Amino acid sequence: MATDGLLTTAGVRELAADLVRDDLVVVPVRHHSPACALLVRRIIAEHRPSVVLVEGPRGFTPMIPLLTHPEARMPLAIYTYAVRKADRWAGYYPFCDYSPELVALRDAAGRGIPCRFIDLNLAEQHLAEESLPAGGEEGVSLLDERHFRHSESLKLLAARLGCSDDEDLWELLFEADASTTDVSEQIARMAAYCLLARADRTAQELAADGATAREAGMVWHIRTALAARSGTEGPVMAVVGGFHAVALPELLAAPPPRPSFTLGAVSGDSALIRYTFERLERLNGYSAGMTSPAWHQRLWQSLIDPPAGQHPRVAATLTALLDISAELRDRHRVPLALPSVSAAFDQALQLAALRDRPAPLRSDLLDAVQSCFVKGDIDVEGVLVRAAAQHTLTGDAIGQVPPGAGRTPLVEDALQRLRRLRLRVDEPGRQSTSLDIYRNATHRETSRLLHGLLALDVPFAHRSAGPDFVHGFGLGRLHEKWDYAWSPIAEGALVEASVYGSTVPTAVSTRFAEKLAALRTTSTTASGAVGLLAGACVLGLHEQVGETLELVRDSIAADASFAEVATAVTQLGLLYEAREPLEARKLDAVPSLLRTAYQRAIYLGRQLMGDAESTADALVRLRDLLVAEAGSDLDADLYWDLVDRIADGHPEPFVQGAASGIAYSAGRVDADGVVGRVTGHLAGGVSPAAGVAFLSGLLMTAREAAWQEQRLLVELDRRLTGWDQETFVQHLPELRLAFAELTPSETDRVATVVAAMKGLAELGTLLVTTADAGEVQQRLLLSEQVRALLERDGLAGWLAGGDGT
Repeated sequence: MATDGLLTTAGVRELAADLVRDDLVVVPVRHHSPACALLVRRIIAEHRPSVVLVEGPRGFTPMIPLLTHPEARMPLAIYTYAVRKADRWAGYYPFCDYSPELVALRDAAGRGIPCRFIDLNLAEQHLAEESLPAGGEEGVSLLDERHFRHSESLKLLAARLGCSDDEDLWELLFEADASTTDVSEQIARMAAYCLLARADRTAQELAADGATAREAGMVWHIRTALAARSGTEGPVMAVVGGFHAVALPELLAAPPPRPSFTLGAVSGDSALIRYTFERLERLNGYSAGMTSPAWHQRLWQSLIDPPAGQHPRVAATLTALLDISAELRDRHRVPLALPSVSAAFDQALQLAALRDRPAPLRSDLLDAVQSCFVKGDIDVEGVLVRAAAQHTLTGDAIGQVPPGAGRTPLVEDALQRLRRLRLRVDEPGRQSTSLDIYRNATHRETSRLLHGLLALDVPFAHRSAGPDFVHGFGLGRLHEKWDYAWSPIAEGALVEASVYGSTVPTAVSTRFAEKLAALRTTSTTASGAVGLLAGACVLGLHEQVGETLELVRDSIAADASFAEVATAVTQLGLLYEAREPLEARKLDAVPSLLRTAYQRAIYLGRQLMGDAESTADALVRLRDLLVAEAGSDLDADLYWDLVDRIADGHPEPFVQGAASGIAYSAGRVDADGVVGRVTGHLAGGVSPAAGVAFLSGLLMTAREAAWQEQRLLVELDRRLTGWDQETFVQHLPELRLAFAELTPSETDRVATVVAAMKGLAELGTLLVTTADAGEVQQRLLLSEQVRALLERDGLAGWLAGGDGT
């Protein structure tokens, strides 16, 4: 479509006239626009069409009675998915009260006018569009409006009209005076706006993103409806996104062939699900959304039920300000006096007048809120005010699916399984259950089901306690504790997961296989691969253990990090020990793999490389493994040779200290040896930072040395006494962290030893809760300044308690 000749006043008027004919009315709209919704309502009332055609996958037509059902409460969305061999596509088509498409369907249904959708189905759109992402279970919007956002022409127009962005521009041109703009003028504005956006796209780009094929398909449906219309009936009405609508007159004059696709065996389904204003909010990533759904809902209500003697937007502005004030008071405990609300209202009106706008825009409202509601620092109080404004203007509305909407097979399967396992999904409120996964087979099945729903991102259950086999935490616990609640949101998430299968086990297996395939084509750490293996066991996916083990082998061989491979070794050991509650019967290869991974970890450790803390942590993990059942067949001599090498030659003092502590705890280094190493690192030839780092590492792995070896404390006291005030203050935080490894009772034992060294009965109060770290540093700095002043005035003797003479 050539736009050059149309981008004139005469060209736009001509195009607008072509959109409204006696036999056909093409209504260009923007999805979720109150102004466009009002335009659709006016045209239906004025032209009384014989049929209403709406942009949207034609497979959605059977959903129209549900969308127009009197008990359907918006926002709702049609979720659709399609599967073809390894390809899986998913998408959403959201509706709210002010969606022009929904207004068209509702008004048509109310007048007994037949209506249907006329766009390509989901799989066809994906085959037509080279750049459309697959979406997976997350799905993509089927109302994408990226052409408007990416238009350079519209960006230039926004800048020329003093608008902050494309949303501000749209609101100024279309929403601000929607109640007073006549139909022909509104269509002409839409035509000009959409022509500008289309002018930035080449024919090749339109073909690549599927617009050409979609428009050809919609033209076929429109021509079919025109052919079926008798001369005495009302016109055919097509409600189409404006970007496509401006191309239709030319395409109808020279119709392209209807697009055809070789789909093969495609399975899929569509379902009406609850949606939320939060998900509809453009700021949260919804590609076809307008900002602030609740704000536009207020505007829509004002348009269809205008207040007497007041501009609809003025009424909506006042309501929004009162709601933001209530949000600040009730949620953030920031009370606002009524004069502040009144001042904000006056300022919004004055800003609109100053900016030559017919009524306040959203940007005027927000500027007034920030100016009148923020009483302190813009970066403190301003954050709360902006959060309250965004939450209020976004809204928290949740739709309600009407009776008869039905359930997808995956939802039915999940409910049947949950009920069979005696989970109370039919009772209101959150429920709880405790699962004895070590001794009860039914409880293990329940655990696998709940973990499977989590893997599908279904917000049904939350595990609050119990063993974590994937990360290796809490494995001594025998019971899992879960709380759960069946909700429409959980049901909607299951509908969205239907792209993976019609039963929970199938969907979980498919989702896991997809994740496994993605990791095999990229890369993962050794510990990440073992975590995936543990996840397969937790989910009961024993048939996929073999392939996952191959990923583990490859990842261990490729990972050059000592810490990562050592973590993988300990994870493998813990997983093998937990094979009974996991019912993991296909882990026979783990002992051999464990030995291989252990040997590689030792090899990598000898390279003396890696982050200090992660290296020390890896040494501790391997030590713990060797004393566990899973490590009984491993060669411990390899580990102790590594510990000795690190203690003697690692470049990081912290790691040397950790290795020395491990050797001391195991009895491989006696008291003289560990004290000697500490003394060496606290000697004058070693920097204070290195000495503190060595001590920190030692106490991390052998904190008992702090109270068992008094000579260690003596050497530490001697070293600290030799430091000047500045050096001590500089390293005080590290010293505090080093001794933070001790428990309160161990700290008391050290304090008793230190008090005896100083000839005291006790050190007094060790914990001061009235001062934070910053205050301590300020007081130390003040003490240093006082010291300097006394020394300058010849009063340094006072510091030692003398009389200064």
